[in-house]
Amino acid sequence: MEILQLVDQLEQTLNRGWRVPLSPSLIVNSEECLRLIDQMRISIPSAIKESERMITERDRIISDAQARAEQIVAHAEQQAIQIASEDAITERAREEAERIIAHGHAEAIRLVDEAEVYALDVLYRLRDKLNNSLHQAENGIQAIEASQAPQEPTALEESEGEFAFSPALPSDDEDTALREDT
Repeated sequence: MEILQLVDQLEQTLNRGWRVPLSPSLIVNSEECLRLIDQMRISIPSAIKESERMITERDRIISDAQARAEQIVAHAEQQAIQIASEDAITERAREEAERIIAHGHAEAIRLVDEAEVYALDVLYRLRDKLNNSLHQAENGIQAIEASQAPQEPTALEESEGEFAFSPALPSDDEDTALREDT
């Protein structure tokens, strides 16, 4: 499943959550959120594999272009040698050989330039897609973390004269446990 679909599902899960009265917090199905986060963790490596495949493809295209360029140059040099060996048209053969070699070099440079432009375009699009996916995942994480932030006592609890104390910061044990969970 694609990471963007998972982010959309996570957003839908958050939108289906129940609002806590007089607070910005939500009550959501934590199992569903955690399941979606686990699927995101699985999907991100597939995006990385896709980028590695694209890089391999770019390298193959550049290699093919260089091999083709070398063939063109070798063919041009063979033609130049063959033309130069003929006594009657030696001077013309040299000029033709130089033209063919120059054409071969120009064609090789053009092929390599086109391959690099294509590869660069693919890499830019991949970078933008990965950045977008990362941004969406970070937004989802921030939204979940914000919904799980400790709550201050409500006005109803204060009016009853009893305050339910919940520390603003987790204890060292809770903090360690939270870090191990993530």
